[in-house]
This record gives sequence, structure tokens and C-alpha cells, in this order.
Amino acid sequence: MNYRNEKHKITFEEAIRKKDKKNYAVMSALYLLTSDSQLWQTVRHYVVNNAISFEQIALHGTSTNAYALFCAAKDLYSATNSLTVSDLADTNIIPPKIFELICNAMAIRRFGLGAINFNSERKTES
Repeated sequence: MNYRNEKHKITFEEAIRKKDKKNYAVMSALYLLTSDSQLWQTVRHYVVNNAISFEQIALHGTSTNAYALFCAAKDLYSATNSLTVSDLADTNIIPPKIFELICNAMAIRRFGLGAINFNSERKTES
């Protein structure tokens, strides 16, 4: 599984520990929201059970990358259209590493955590 860094991995795994892993919308949004530590500190209080209250979140003083991650998470969770294909294609708006994270989140949204080889709680069969 591709993470932004080790802190992202730890934060994501902690964030989803008690969540419904079959809720692909929540998993994909949390994957993006936990990839930026400042963004996560802002939004984590709006994640309750298996829901994210995006409409209540007010971002202030975030980086452009954090804002892009937030918009992508909101789009994947709520089926909004904050980011366009043109935005995703423009490296001045979405840097390659952020694009990679968004692509991973899209795979999670469509296929679940298995699409990115998440295996924290999997049991191996003999």
C-alpha cells in the first residue's frame, strides 16, 4: 500500500481501526484526510462512527495540497464535483505525489481496501 509517509500509514490505520471497512466511501476519504497531518488535526473531530460531516468543516490556513486532498476526499465521500479532470491533469494544481494518493483513494472507493493491498487485519489461510 502506498502511503505519503510512515506517519500517514500509522494515522490511517488508527483512524480506520473501529470503522466499517466495507464502507468504501469512508475508507477512501479517510485515506486522503489522514495523509496530511495538519488537515487531519482539523477534520478528525468531524469523523464520527462511519460518517464524515464535511458540511461542518471550515478549513483555514491550509496548504494548497491539503485543500486538494480535502476536496478529493469530499468528492469521493459525497459525490460532489470540487475537482475536475482538468484539475487532476494540471501538475501546477495537483502535484504528482498528491495525484498518486488521489488515484489510490479512487481505487479504495471503487474496490475497497483490498485494491491497494491493505492487509492489517487479514488472516492468512493454510
